[in-house]
Amino acid sequence: MHALQNVINFKTTQKIPVGRIPAAMNSILPDEIRVLKAEEKRVSFNSRFDSKSKEYEYMIYNGDILPPVLRNLTWHIKPKLDLSAMRKAAKFFIGKHDFSSFCASGGDDKDFVRIIHSFVIRNSSFVIWGDSKFKVIKIRIAGNGFLYKMVRNIVGTLVDVGLGKLKAEDVRRILEAKDRRRAGRTAPARGLCLVKVNY
Repeated sequence: MHALQNVINFKTTQKIPVGRIPAAMNSILPDEIRVLKAEEKRVSFNSRFDSKSKEYEYMIYNGDILPPVLRNLTWHIKPKLDLSAMRKAAKFFIGKHDFSSFCASGGDDKDFVRIIHSFVIRNSSFVIWGDSKFKVIKIRIAGNGFLYKMVRNIVGTLVDVGLGKLKAEDVRRILEAKDRRRAGRTAPARGLCLVKVNY
């Protein structure tokens, strides 16, 4: 999984100025992780539990031959996906639901109820290196919080709808079942990105 915006908090007794924290941390972090900015918050602030909502985006490359530059950013699905059916199925996720059917084992969640605020599935383009443009499918989900692997399990189920393995109406029954075995496969992590955390 990738993240454009992720927030962490920590307490320190060090005297380093807040403005110098990004450079200091980046000097010891691996290349794939970078601190963009730091700011002082109240002592009770918790970056995980104080967030009001999060937005995730998942990218799919739907075509015969996957461009190598997209191999770590997208899920490659060769057969043509029915986006109309996927959009119809996505509507069942919007609102307040028990998402037990879409939570993987291994998480520490006790409450499986979450609220999905918006759900958008659209054709888009990924542009890099001048005029190199690659058509991708973007799935963007915003909600008040997400369970362990919930977005990936939702995307995997929607892909099964897009491939005709499930019907759009099946999503409602899967939600009601509260049983992970009823939902579709887990989409690979490489296509997922946390794009925004709202406080």
